[in-house]
Amino acid sequence: MRVSHARRIFKSAGDERGAVLVSFAVFAPVAILLVAFALDSGNWFLHKRHLQLQADASALAAAQEFQPCVNEAMYKKAGQYGGVPAVETSGGSVNASTPLYNAQVGGTSSSNIHERVNYKTYFGQSSPIDSSASTEPPCAAQMVDVKLTESNLPWYWKALAKVPYINAHARVEVLQASTFSGVSPLAVTESSPVSARAYFVNEDSGNEVIKNAKNEAVSVALENLGPNAQGQDVWANSTAPLAVPLKATNATTAHIGVVVALSGSKGDTTCGHEYVECFGRKSEAKATLATAEPLLHIAGYTNAGTGTLAAPLARRVTLSAVTCTDAYFSNSASSCSFSIAAKVDYGSAVTKGVTVTPEVKGTKGTALTFNAGTGLWSGNATLPAGSGSNEITLVVKCVKETTSACPAKATEATVKEEREKGKLQAAVLHRIFAANSTHAGTISGAWLSEVGGAPQDADTFEVCASCSHSLVVTVDVEGSLSDAQKFSDPVFHMRFGNSQSEVVGCPPPGASSGAVYRENLAKGCKGRYKINTSDPGCTATGEPYDCIGFASGVKTGPFSQGLSSRLESEPPLGVHFYCPNNWSNTNGGGVPNLPKDDSRVVQVFIEPYDSNGSSNVPIQDFATFYVTGWDGDGCKSSTHPDDATSKGEIVGHFVKYVNTLNTTDGGGQKCTLNSLGECVTVLTR
Repeated sequence: MRVSHARRIFKSAGDERGAVLVSFAVFAPVAILLVAFALDSGNWFLHKRHLQLQADASALAAAQEFQPCVNEAMYKKAGQYGGVPAVETSGGSVNASTPLYNAQVGGTSSSNIHERVNYKTYFGQSSPIDSSASTEPPCAAQMVDVKLTESNLPWYWKALAKVPYINAHARVEVLQASTFSGVSPLAVTESSPVSARAYFVNEDSGNEVIKNAKNEAVSVALENLGPNAQGQDVWANSTAPLAVPLKATNATTAHIGVVVALSGSKGDTTCGHEYVECFGRKSEAKATLATAEPLLHIAGYTNAGTGTLAAPLARRVTLSAVTCTDAYFSNSASSCSFSIAAKVDYGSAVTKGVTVTPEVKGTKGTALTFNAGTGLWSGNATLPAGSGSNEITLVVKCVKETTSACPAKATEATVKEEREKGKLQAAVLHRIFAANSTHAGTISGAWLSEVGGAPQDADTFEVCASCSHSLVVTVDVEGSLSDAQKFSDPVFHMRFGNSQSEVVGCPPPGASSGAVYRENLAKGCKGRYKINTSDPGCTATGEPYDCIGFASGVKTGPFSQGLSSRLESEPPLGVHFYCPNNWSNTNGGGVPNLPKDDSRVVQVFIEPYDSNGSSNVPIQDFATFYVTGWDGDGCKSSTHPDDATSKGEIVGHFVKYVNTLNTTDGGGQKCTLNSLGECVTVLTR
């Protein structure tokens, strides 16, 4: 019996059925926690991913309000597509537009989702700090930075994992477009050069560049110092004045001309080269240095020798402005007057019976008056507007009167100078230049000044075998093409096929048929394009293209037909034609707020300064143009008609425009609001 009882005890001890129950009782709660943890972890990652979707949608939707830019509209749209009822901004809370989209999954209450726009930190958190985010409103910051936070997470994420929040971040920035597609096949020539140089030439030797004591050519690069009050770019060598020798260029005097070269190429200012124009010029033809008509003239005189009535000599001649804009380079729109002051040696101090009369470009003026105190003959003369170079000579006439030094027989002689030893001939004593587009291009002002001398009057010097003068050349040049600044700005005219705008064949080298050009104008150039930064010779052939060719032989018919199709009858997807146009005074006199879906907004190519449409040229820039009228325009609104145009012309305004529709154009640096070119919205975070 005892053995049997012991056996039963041992048998019971080996029975494991109760142990399983105990193990289950011990580990069941752990298993439940693990399963719950796994399920909630998956749920957490699902929430995290969806929160990022909400942030992306919020930023992208808000960015649609960058054109035209309205901060309030961006905040409302950000909240609406972020799925939150209100957005926190630096200026306070802004209610979202309704209905709300993209609500968080799992029935999460919107009260647990918090959105901040343009903040450096997330809701309820002092770190991390986003130093790259701007706290300014989107229009000023040129970004919509969305930070979304989900709060009230499961307790173990708060207590154990120390993760009380889920965060998501998205940012859309407004960037300067770096690649372009759908560009209109129109090229506008840049009005401002990228480099400039002044050459000092010997006018007595075919404009040969004069040499200094080291036998070096005397020329100097001009630097763009920025715009003046009239918006013209000021080019000068004020930071590097040039020592100019004042030796005689003929036997006794000096005639030194200043030729100014303006170039559309950064590395080349050689007269006669492509993209280089030298001024003054005698005609529209491109000038070489030898054929240029110098803009400025330095008159070098001498006090040597003795003049006679038969061969009078001029000692010093200076000019001053009266009604002309300047005494040596005038940009007056109509004929103007300037004064002449001259010291004349005709071998006698007696002035009775003597008259000194100026001739301006061969036309005699009114006789000068003698001032005994200064010993100068002075008076006014007339400068015909836009007449280019006007040489000034003086005619001395002596008629016998009582006590006069004149011979019995009257004499008349032009002031002479010695060209060759012992030979005297009529002297060009000075010169005044009357500017216009033919003779001076886009130069509206030109001056010489001497370091330590008069600020803008260094045009007359006594010649000296070993002396030089430290001179500064300053020219005012029409500023670069620029965007409109106000509603009342004058319209810009692009005339089909002239020197300021060309029709483009695309892709390069392009086709020349009218049908192909009409299609390209209607639908935009095929392919992608970029600014040319390293291939001025246009040797590259692949996309994105950085050069353009020109379409020759295109008539005005395809031009007007293509524009009408592009703007009015078949505008690109997502835009439509507005008649009347939207260039109206709706922004307090400023640039109108143009809608993002206006078909009148077109992209055009900018070609370098002095391009002539004869060959492929590098793309210098792109510009956004708002069309307010074109040849073939069908807008007949009586309340706000389109601007009138002539045959083969398109008119309107360059504008800064943010493309929020076609975001396939790549973006580079931050949008530059005071430059040409389109800006695009890009998701950068």
